[in-house]
Amino acid sequence: MKIIEIEPIVLHVPYEDRIRKQYYHFNMTEQVTVYKFYTDAGLIGIGENVGPPFDSELLDRYLGTNPFDHVMGSGRFNLDMACYDLMGKHLGLPAWKLMGQQVRHWVAIGWWMPCMSPENTAAEVEIAAERGYRGLKCKARAFYDIIEQSHAIQEVAPPDFRVEYDFNGSLINVEKALPILRELEKIPVVKGIEEPIFAYDVEGWRRLHQEIRIPFYLHGVGVLSEPASRQPSGPWTGLRRGDFDGALCSHESIKSALAAGWVFAAANTPILLQYVGTGITTAFVCHLGAVMPTATLPGVTASHAYEDDLIVTEHQVQRGFMKVPENPGLGIELDEEAIEHYSQTTALPSPRHISIITLPGNIKHYYRNLQQAENLMKQGVDESYVSGIRLDEWEDDGTSKFDQLWTQLQENDWPIWE
Repeated sequence: MKIIEIEPIVLHVPYEDRIRKQYYHFNMTEQVTVYKFYTDAGLIGIGENVGPPFDSELLDRYLGTNPFDHVMGSGRFNLDMACYDLMGKHLGLPAWKLMGQQVRHWVAIGWWMPCMSPENTAAEVEIAAERGYRGLKCKARAFYDIIEQSHAIQEVAPPDFRVEYDFNGSLINVEKALPILRELEKIPVVKGIEEPIFAYDVEGWRRLHQEIRIPFYLHGVGVLSEPASRQPSGPWTGLRRGDFDGALCSHESIKSALAAGWVFAAANTPILLQYVGTGITTAFVCHLGAVMPTATLPGVTASHAYEDDLIVTEHQVQRGFMKVPENPGLGIELDEEAIEHYSQTTALPSPRHISIITLPGNIKHYYRNLQQAENLMKQGVDESYVSGIRLDEWEDDGTSKFDQLWTQLQENDWPIWE
């Protein structure tokens, strides 16, 4: 069996209406590329990635190869998943059978959302719970009051709900992080913290780890060092020293993910699977989670955010767990009508906007966008995580005031303070 053709299909799949604006401001894309791998045996394998198609040079590496050449592949998981889909269909077996021994039939899968206001966060948690989810991975950013946000979640969440916050280092250092993390400790729904401070501050992580009871998660599970090296990888070193309590397997190759699965199992340390995509990628994540012994933290794909998951039969979710597909390959059927529809839709133009940070005393600071605010606040340009802080987006209302301020903000990489 040989791969003879790869067809990239570019789609525009909108996010659900209620969160489109927030996702747009967070710089998320609604573009999705689905790949069909055609073989000389008549089988078709499915893969996908968020964003535009990969370069033809990358795709050409698969042409003329046997899908079985990519077992434990170290290439893009987006493409290797199509090979596992083909291998499973060829053998009449689910993809997990080619990854390892099954350890679970239902995989923990959580909800994902960018940073939002406390009221919008609470509303999103209610929707997640209604749809059967019991875990949330939420971005934490310096321009929202995370304590107020957490209390808002606590008020509406079911008793078995949990939230993991991803700070991406935005608490900066121990001095800034400790008071905030101590307050989060008091809120039962908060169950995990990803990268509270800059990852290179190893001693800072250890100091926080000694002081705070909430588990810490590292972004990255890379236990393999290639080419051959006598030096252990960073995650492996931290795992042995006990510097963190779990880690994210985020968009890792299949080879790296499965290798980490066994290393983390030996260390009895949990893994959170994070692979962003539609129902196609979600199926792939279920197969990975079926064989990785400690993939017990609620994984995230954000497929729930799209108005359509591009597959015929929706994934089954029950109290925070998703059923592993049982049919051959990825175990899903592509919704060809949806593929045809979204291949003909185009992105709607989004209005210009300005990010407004409001500090206590109703003091307003204006930023070019959310990304600028995030970057500069990490540098201490503005006060971060202060009690009562919030961010609002001012979309172009056609006024001269908006146009003048927006033009000023484009001229240099600094905010404008009232």
